[in-house]
Amino acid sequence: MLCKTAEHLDLYNKDIDILSEVEQLMEQTSPKCAEEFRDLIDHKILPLLHKVEHPVAAENIFGMCMSHPIAYVRYKLIEVVENWIPYFSAVETIVNLTLDPDDLVSFRAMEVCGKYRIEEAIPNLSKIIGDVTEKLHFPNKPVGLGAQKVLETFLDIFGTKSEEELRMLKHYFQTYGVLPGNYDFEEKIPTELLEEFERIEEEGMVFIPGGFFEYGLNENEVPYKTFNWNDSVPKMKVWLPPFFIDKYPVTNKEYDEFTDFIEENGHIFCHPNEPEGKEHRRNTYWDPRYKPDHPVTGIDFYDAFAFARWKGKELPTEFQWEKAARGPEGLIWPWGNSFDPTKVRYSGSLYGTNIDSLDEWRKTILKAHQDTSLDSYTISLKNPTNISFYGVVDMVGNTWEWTRSDFKTRRMFHPVWESTQTKANAFAVLKGGSFYSHPGLMFPSYRAKDIPFCRHNEMGIRCVKNIPVYLIQRALKKPITNKAIY
Repeated sequence: MLCKTAEHLDLYNKDIDILSEVEQLMEQTSPKCAEEFRDLIDHKILPLLHKVEHPVAAENIFGMCMSHPIAYVRYKLIEVVENWIPYFSAVETIVNLTLDPDDLVSFRAMEVCGKYRIEEAIPNLSKIIGDVTEKLHFPNKPVGLGAQKVLETFLDIFGTKSEEELRMLKHYFQTYGVLPGNYDFEEKIPTELLEEFERIEEEGMVFIPGGFFEYGLNENEVPYKTFNWNDSVPKMKVWLPPFFIDKYPVTNKEYDEFTDFIEENGHIFCHPNEPEGKEHRRNTYWDPRYKPDHPVTGIDFYDAFAFARWKGKELPTEFQWEKAARGPEGLIWPWGNSFDPTKVRYSGSLYGTNIDSLDEWRKTILKAHQDTSLDSYTISLKNPTNISFYGVVDMVGNTWEWTRSDFKTRRMFHPVWESTQTKANAFAVLKGGSFYSHPGLMFPSYRAKDIPFCRHNEMGIRCVKNIPVYLIQRALKKPITNKAIY
């Protein structure tokens, strides 16, 4: 179901009522009566759970699937969780269940991982049988079916039984934290789904059409090589479905309404893996220089993620952010191919000077940090001059903007899915530069990063509205090939 942002709270509340009904049903029948309990799960509970449409409400089902003491319940709930793949919480649930102590559950989870080629399961599977290339011909001491199910899942995820290809893919995964993705693959999303999405009117958002665009730059196009720019090249052809993006960055006033909601209602829309007792009020709340109509700053990844879900939106991927900033022609800057200091709030704007050297840049921002006479760091956007081809405002300068892309993998950032093999999940991608930035940090293809719990006074947010990724997969009736989508 596609709904306007304003309708998502009603949808969530409807789904919570369904979950309450399920909870009441579960309390009515004792699992000691196997036949009645099985009938309850199969014919009453599952049909109700399949009606849940809001992803945050669905996470309650995912939690039940991982924690219910009865294996049969966990086994059957995988059917519901599978329907939400590749939504990130559904994937995390299935991956965790590959290590379930009950074969009834773990084998089914492995089958799902193989079917959808869920590469996030690779570290868990490796814990069970070790090196897949060795176990293919030298199984060592398998007890029974378990090791064979793991091996089968491995081969399904890698998509090959060739030893040479397995070694190559294993090395690729260990290096990049993901398997190769086809960013330039056009997914044939049914016309009806696209048309339904395009008919939605989202207040304060700009529609970005689907299709191919140029991501990154060629080396000779990089405007400043002061900082590490190597991951901004080479230029790549990327395909994305249509999406909406906020015309303006989220303001302090808008963000403060979110924290008021959190303090009154609890952490309903927060990241499932955020630290317990997380404080969401921005750290600039106490500084009068950050005005209500200025872009919000002083928030971390968890804050940005939770705000977006509270609004019924998402953080943009770095691919979406860059497309919205550079337009269909792939301009180096939102306005053209040359830096224009009059269009941005950056380090040179703080005192009206040109930033010509690293030393001058460092001295300027250190001075500004201590300068209480500065009326403000950020500026409001009442008279914007920094507008992209699509009409998106202030994508460069003023504040860095959080994305939901992992710095290492370019896939969705999962802050607790850490792996000693890949070292992924340490940093999320930031885009756009801030009032402290040197021009060499601000061109839209530049990839900055930070850990998910750092709350700097120069990090902000804007959101996107997407066709839900699990709806795309259901419509395609197959796994999504283009990994730039998520």
